[in-house]
Amino acid sequence: MLDVLLIVAGGVLFYRIGDHDYGAGFVTAGLSVLFGVVALFAFAWGPGGYLAGQVVLFACLTGYNMRRQARRGSDSQRP
Repeated sequence: MLDVLLIVAGGVLFYRIGDHDYGAGFVTAGLSVLFGVVALFAFAWGPGGYLAGQVVLFACLTGYNMRRQARRGSDSQRP
């Protein structure tokens, strides 16, 4: 029961993040659910492994946003 609750909570959180940042909440929610199912059921890593997977997903999205903002900033500074 806790596993399913974690997957749903992570999916909702990443849906909100994706909808706000990219306008594509279902994509980020789907990635979160996929990571959660793989961590909890395929590899049986437990809640700690699930949380680690979600942190990795969040770090990847943050890195993507930082690169995207850097590209936008360098484009807007050109004459």
